[in-house]
Amino acid sequence: MSPYIGTVKTASGATAVQVVYSERRGSKQMQHLGSAHTPEDLAALKAKAQRLVDGDQMSFDLGVDTTPAGTGSANAPVPVTSERAGHLIEAITSAYRVLRLDGAAGYDEVFQHLVMARIIQPGSKLDSVETLAEVGVRSASYATIKRHLPTYATTDFRDQITQACARHAGIGPGVLVLYDVTTLYFETDEADDFHKPGFSKERRLEPQITVGLLSDAHGFPLSVGAFEGNMAETRTMLPMIRRFQESFDVDDITVVADAGMFSSGNKKAIVDAGLHYIIGTKFKDLPYVIAQWRRDHPDQDYEDKQIWVEADRTGRGPEGTPHRVTYYRYSWD
Repeated sequence: MSPYIGTVKTASGATAVQVVYSERRGSKQMQHLGSAHTPEDLAALKAKAQRLVDGDQMSFDLGVDTTPAGTGSANAPVPVTSERAGHLIEAITSAYRVLRLDGAAGYDEVFQHLVMARIIQPGSKLDSVETLAEVGVRSASYATIKRHLPTYATTDFRDQITQACARHAGIGPGVLVLYDVTTLYFETDEADDFHKPGFSKERRLEPQITVGLLSDAHGFPLSVGAFEGNMAETRTMLPMIRRFQESFDVDDITVVADAGMFSSGNKKAIVDAGLHYIIGTKFKDLPYVIAQWRRDHPDQDYEDKQIWVEADRTGRGPEGTPHRVTYYRYSWD
């Protein structure tokens, strides 16, 4: 039971104020706060008691007497007949509509509820039913969810979601996309053709899958893909980019990722496809362009965020552009 405030008349005519924490077999665990002889003292003691009842949670003054029956009040506790996290549900539903996912998914309520459940409390498909029930949403049964899953695994369904996200982000020619991967492990010892042990970012030994994510320059997700758990991270990038190109029909793309994602084969394949890439890396040796600047300015100190540009013209791109441009930036950090 929740703690409540109790008042008792004393033999002297004063009013004793208590906070009752529990009742069991006629015995009460309570805290006595004092006795009041005037209405002002009684109000002060009740306010003090209310702070103890509330703890760190502020209460609404609804003007309702919630004192349990039998403690001197004629009113019984207000019964809770149902609960609904209306503001949370409305916020998620509104975002879902703004992204036009309801149209992309063909207004599939099962998919929408799965998305909502994972935002509220990430868990299994079975857990999602309970999660939604706790916030007042009646979802489809577990059996119905399983029947819908094959549809969500199709390339066509994923392309519709990708297209909706890309349209919302305003993707067009010359788009800058960020790419990275992570791994998700499964609590099982049995591997299969898809769930396989591999390099784990969490240093786990269980079977896993590799998940790749493409986002726009602001971090808004555009496309997600899943790969075998033992696939090298560098091999996931090109399939993701090509799939994104096909689903949204965009050719001029610049890919940004850390140096570990760019194998020599990836770089060549991206350039051969007429695309561009930006990688960030550190150099052990002083690059030529900086060494030359050092020789030309022997008495000048480096400046914070100073930038040098070096163009590799050994190979020419379209319309005579340099094959590769490297930007070096100095930081006091």
